[in-house]
Amino acid sequence: MSNLQEITDLENTVQVSARRFEESPYIARTGSPEMVRGVYAGRYLAIHNKEDPIEKYWQLRRKALIFDVPEKPVEISGPDAVPFLDKVLARKVSTMQEGRGYYAIACTPQGGVFMDGVIFKLGPDRFWYVQADGPFETWLLAHSGGFDVTISDPNSRVLQIQGPASIEIMKAASNGGITEEMPYFRSGFFTLGGQELYVSRTGFTGELGFEIYSDGAKTDHLALWD
Repeated sequence: MSNLQEITDLENTVQVSARRFEESPYIARTGSPEMVRGVYAGRYLAIHNKEDPIEKYWQLRRKALIFDVPEKPVEISGPDAVPFLDKVLARKVSTMQEGRGYYAIACTPQGGVFMDGVIFKLGPDRFWYVQADGPFETWLLAHSGGFDVTISDPNSRVLQIQGPASIEIMKAASNGGITEEMPYFRSGFFTLGGQELYVSRTGFTGELGFEIYSDGAKTDHLALWD
């Protein structure tokens, strides 16, 4: 007998071309015939994998879980990056310090929310906006006239390590570079398993956790997962 979730999955399952959306570089580690997937920000994501949700909940609350998430960073860089972002976001970026993250929204002309996400300052004139689902890169390009900025896709994929044990996992992976003293919404470049990656102390689980951002084709994603 099928449960409600299985019936809902069946009714909402459609066939799509594998080339239409971006495949995860971690699929060789996470994929299985039982996996039910969706699409978010033009990327495939795992909705569930026939795992016990109660067991996973307690593992998250008591230990740690790793999530392959479809969050999509957009890079904004150039001499006018700061005034440009001050214009398009409802958050003052000009006061940001390097290594900080801010929750920031972009509004429609009517004052509604067009996009929400987190902006990170990677360098003096270099930012990543980790967006929700939607055509944000195109929207930024449409508003960039008159500004000396470059809007680009860094092809970064995001892993979340979430749960109370995440700090010990990240401390070991970074050879002590990441500690419990790293404040919430702080970020920076760290070496994990011999690879330089951007790491932030953020997440959406309500637990202590971190997000790891790959560096496109430069990153050995499977080695990072392992």
